Amino acid sequence: MALEENNVIMADADARADVIDNPKIKKPHKSAVGIEGATRGMYFGVREFGLLNLIDLNRHNGVKCPGCAWPNPSAGKGGIVDFCENGAKAVAEESTARRCTPDFFAEHPFASLRERTDYELSHEGRLTHPVIKREGDDSYRPITWVEAFDAIADQLKKIEPNEAAFYTSGRTCNETAYMFQLLAKRLGTNNLPDCSNMCHEASGKALIPTLGLGKGSVTLEDFAHADLVITLGQNPGTNHPRQLGSFAACKENGGKIVVINPLPEAGLRKFRDPQTINGMIGTGTPIADEFYQIRLDGDLAFFQAVNQELIKRDALDHDFLDKYTTGQEEVIEHLKQVDPEAVRKATGLPDESIQRVADLVEKANGVIVCWALGATQHKNSVETLQEIVNMLLLTGNIGKPGAGTCPVRGHSNVQGDRTMGVWEEPPESFCAALEKEFHFPIPREHGWNVVETCKAIRDGRCKFFMQMGGNFLRAASDTAILERTFPELEMTVHVSTKLNRSHIYPGKTSIILPTLTRSDAFYYGDEQQAVTTEDSMGYVTASYGKRRALDHLLSETYILGEIGHRIGGENCWRQMGRSTKEIRRRIENTIPGFENFEERLTEPNGLILPNGPRERNFTTKDGKAHLTINNIEPLECPPGHLLLQTLRSHDQYNTTIYALSDRYRGIKKGRRVVLVNKDDIEELGFKPGDVVDLYSDWDGTTRCAPNFRLVPYKTPRQCAAAYMPEANVLIALDNECKVSQTPVMKSILIYMKPAKSTGKGGEKE
Repeated sequence: MALEENNVIMADADARADVIDNPKIKKPHKSAVGIEGATRGMYFGVREFGLLNLIDLNRHNGVKCPGCAWPNPSAGKGGIVDFCENGAKAVAEESTARRCTPDFFAEHPFASLRERTDYELSHEGRLTHPVIKREGDDSYRPITWVEAFDAIADQLKKIEPNEAAFYTSGRTCNETAYMFQLLAKRLGTNNLPDCSNMCHEASGKALIPTLGLGKGSVTLEDFAHADLVITLGQNPGTNHPRQLGSFAACKENGGKIVVINPLPEAGLRKFRDPQTINGMIGTGTPIADEFYQIRLDGDLAFFQAVNQELIKRDALDHDFLDKYTTGQEEVIEHLKQVDPEAVRKATGLPDESIQRVADLVEKANGVIVCWALGATQHKNSVETLQEIVNMLLLTGNIGKPGAGTCPVRGHSNVQGDRTMGVWEEPPESFCAALEKEFHFPIPREHGWNVVETCKAIRDGRCKFFMQMGGNFLRAASDTAILERTFPELEMTVHVSTKLNRSHIYPGKTSIILPTLTRSDAFYYGDEQQAVTTEDSMGYVTASYGKRRALDHLLSETYILGEIGHRIGGENCWRQMGRSTKEIRRRIENTIPGFENFEERLTEPNGLILPNGPRERNFTTKDGKAHLTINNIEPLECPPGHLLLQTLRSHDQYNTTIYALSDRYRGIKKGRRVVLVNKDDIEELGFKPGDVVDLYSDWDGTTRCAPNFRLVPYKTPRQCAAAYMPEANVLIALDNECKVSQTPVMKSILIYMKPAKSTGKGGEKE
C-alpha cells in the first residue's frame, strides 16, 4: 500500500522497487536517428524474435505499428521500410518469446512483485492464461475463460451501472473500442475514462468550440507546401520519429521551422534519415531554423505577444476574418492590451524572439503549428491552444495548402478510440444512432473521465474497474492514492498482453484476461480478421497480424462479445465478437464518415474521414470559426522551488519501459534522474550527481518521490524534468487543467531535499 509518514505520502513503487540509480552521463546528442537509430531498432527486433514482423510494418495489408499515431505516407511514397526505432521496439516488445505463465504467479505473491520495477515486470513476457485473485488470495491462480466471463458478468449485475468504469488504452483498435463503449452503455453508464483524457483532451476542448472539430486540419502533404512550421512542446526524435521526415520535406522545399521548447531535443536540431545516404553517413538535415527555450507554461503568453505584434503590423487576413470568423473585434482589442512585462516573466524570452516569429508568420503564405503534450498538460492548456488557433485565424492559415493545426497524438489509435465513441460525453446524435441500431436504451448522462474515475476510486464511489490494455495505475497522477485505494474495489479486470503494476494492486477480486496483440494473426474459423486504426490526420487503415505463436489466446473483440452476451443477452454481441466485419458494418450504420467502410478499406490509403476545417467548413453552431479571449496567468515559482515537467525517455513508450537509457539526452542505464539547470543546482546548495528526494505540496499534503540523481542539463532557470511514471506520485489528483481536467504533468511546483537514502554518484564520460 502507499506509505504515509508525517503527512508525507510516497508510492510503494518508489519506496520498494525504485532504488538509487547510478547512470553514466554523457553529452546530449545533436541529431536524431542515423545509423545508430536504425541499428538499435533492429537490435530490439532480433533480441525479441520480432525482426520478421518489421518487414510488414505499416505496409498495405500488413501490421499497423502499435507505437505512435503519425500517418503513413501515401501508397507508393514511402521508403524502403516505413517504421522507426521506437516502432521496432513496440513490435519487438509484443513479439517476445518470453512467457508469463500461471506457474510464475504461483511462485510470486503480490508482495514480491511489488518490489520489482516497471521494467522488470514487463520483461516477464507475454501473458498466456486467464488468472484470478479472489478475496483473501495473495497471488493470481488459473481460471477458465468461461469461469472468468461468468464472474465478470455476475459482478456487473450486482452493482449500479454508474459504479463501474471502463478504461481504454490508445493501442486499442477501432473494432474493440466500439464494442467496449457499447458494453459500458449496455450496462447503463458513460463512465469511459480514456488515455486521451491524460494527453490531448485539451486539444479537443480547444478545437471543437473554435473550429468545430477536435482533430487537426493538416495532412502529410501539407508539410511540403508550408512556408513555416512552428512546433512546441514535443520531442519527435523519440516520440514520433517519422514526423522528422515531414519536417525534412518542409525544409527541402524552402520552408522554415521554429521550435519552441523547454529542452533542446536532438530530433529538433538535426534529422539523419536512415533511408538516405546523407542521413546514414552524411551531415543530415538541420531542423530548427529558430529555437526558443521557453519557460515551462509560457506558451500562452508567447502566442499572445506574437498575435499582438501581428495586429500592430496589420498583418491580418481581413477577407478571411470577415468571411469565416466571429469575435475578431473583441479579440483584437483584448490582444492590444497584453502586457509585455507579463510576457517576459512568463516566457523567460527577450522581446526579439516575439518580433522574429512575427516576421516569419507575416512573410509565410502557409503556416502549420504542431504541438504535443508539452502544450496540453498545463493548467491553462486549452487557453494556450485557442491562442494558437487565434494566430492561425487572424492570418488566414486554416483550410489551405501548407497551413493549419497539427496536434501530434501519441498512441497509435488514441484518436480512433474517440471516433468510435470512447468518450464520457457522447453527443446525442451518436446515442440516438446506437439506440436505432441495437434496440436497447443508451444512457445520456455524462460519465467519468480519468481524473473523475480516480477520484471515484479514492472516494469509494467506484466498485468495478475494467481496463482494455494500458497501465492505469502508473499512467494516472497521484500514484500513492491509487495504490492505496485500488485494492478496495470489488473487482478489477485487465485485458492485457504483459504484466504491469496495475495488475499487482488488485481489487478484492481481480481477473487478468490475456489477449492477442496487433502483430498476432487473428482468425475466427479459417478467416483472418482485420482490425483498423485511425491516425493523427484522420486516415483509417486495416491491420493484419502475422504471428501465430499464441493461437490459444482470445481476441479483445471475442472477449467483449462473451461478456456483452452475458450482460444483455442480445445475439449481436457474439456476432460482433466473432467477426470484425460485423463490427465494421455496425460502425458504418452509426458513425458518419464510414459509408462503404469495408470496400474503402481495400484501397491502398484506406478511407479518409471528413474534416471540415480542412475545407474551411467550420461545423460550429453558427458555421463560423471562433476567435477567443484568453488571459495570461503567470505561474509563480517561489524561491527554493522548481517547475517540473514529466517526460518519456528514449527507451520507453508511455508506461512501457523497453530499456533503461535515454540515448539522445545522454543518460545511460538509469531512470531516477532529475534534469536541472546547473546554476539552479548550485543556487539550491547541491552538486551534480547528488541524490535528492523530490517533494510537492497540495492542500496540506506533501507528496514525495525519493532517490533522484541530479543531472545538470540545459533547461530554463527554475525548470526541471524527470521521467514518468516515476514522478507521477508528485501530481495531486486535484491539480488539473481548468477546462479539460487533464492532470498537470508539465508544470508541477516542487522542491528538493537531500535523499534519506545515500548512493554512489553516477559516472561521467
